[in-house]
Amino acid sequence: MSDRDQYEHILRAMQGAALGDVQWSAPALLINEVVGTNGNSLGILHGDRSPEAEISFARCCYGSRRRDYEERYLTHFFHRDEAVPRVLGLPDGQLTPIGQMYTEKERKTSPVYNGSLRIRKGFCVRLDGVGGSSIAWCIAESTEPGGDWRSTQTRMIERLLPHLRQFVRVRAMLADAGALGSSLGEVLEGDRLGVIQLDRRGDIVAANDRALGLLREGGGLSDRGGFLNAAIPADNDALQRLLARALPPYGGRASAGSVTIGRPAAPTRLVVRVTPVPKREWDFRAHRVAALVLIADPQSRPRIDAGLVAEALNLTPAESQLATLVAAGRAVRDIAAMTGRTEGTVRWHLKRIFRKQGISRQSQLVRRVLSLEGFPRSRRP
Repeated sequence: MSDRDQYEHILRAMQGAALGDVQWSAPALLINEVVGTNGNSLGILHGDRSPEAEISFARCCYGSRRRDYEERYLTHFFHRDEAVPRVLGLPDGQLTPIGQMYTEKERKTSPVYNGSLRIRKGFCVRLDGVGGSSIAWCIAESTEPGGDWRSTQTRMIERLLPHLRQFVRVRAMLADAGALGSSLGEVLEGDRLGVIQLDRRGDIVAANDRALGLLREGGGLSDRGGFLNAAIPADNDALQRLLARALPPYGGRASAGSVTIGRPAAPTRLVVRVTPVPKREWDFRAHRVAALVLIADPQSRPRIDAGLVAEALNLTPAESQLATLVAAGRAVRDIAAMTGRTEGTVRWHLKRIFRKQGISRQSQLVRRVLSLEGFPRSRRP
């Protein structure tokens, strides 16, 4: 198999993991094989420094998924790992030797650096995630003699970075879409997800403002002839198969599913989730609706009104601006540059907000601000 074929094989596996068709361990183990590394670990971290950082996702894949490694690291080593705050401080997308994350003394004494995962000659990289989070990826030593790396191996890792970021964004969007089961009304009325209602024949019955905007853009999806279509033929074939499974002939078993849709003028793909609608979820006025199509743009930012944040959380205008920027995924250094403050001043304001809210972590602030999404905008002048 050529390098190009191997690369495409990894991308297909990553897309399958993003849509929930397979677990993350499937592409992770394939990456180990194709790149030529003894293993890799992926984590999603919230907060920009230790010990305040917390981790919401952790997967270690060394030969197989190693839950024992994950549990041991999270329980005993995460908040003692000297590298964590340094990794969180790395520029977005910079592939860095793991050894540089430890001092000379720590390379002799650190239980993580000297552990059993063979990471001494490996690499780490940090990517900007969703909602102010960081994606931390650790690649263990090369399988080459002496654990040394060839340039073709590191180039393959670097080529995979934007697709790794896309995987995390898509999973986050589908997690948002999972709110459908618990709060259908909020999903329909919100503006972060596009929602289209289909009848039994696949005709579009209605759509919310977000979905209408995406259809008018004409970049990836359209409502040609009253039916949902994708612009790229291969994507449209996949979309139509998905719709057929969600809207089977009378008596058939309906099933949900997801697919990504490319846009010629945009670097990221839309995420489309089609969910059959049991009749019991609707009253007589909506009896024609047989399926919901949820559309998410991984590049979209939550739209939170700073005035609303100030009112709801009892913050000053300056504090609400800062809280809104944090919730939109801005790093402290970026906020400092945007607002003309020093990073120390931004952190000082954050601590004041934490005290007011009775919280201790940046991720808690992000969740609190994002919970206001969909509320009416503030009427303050």
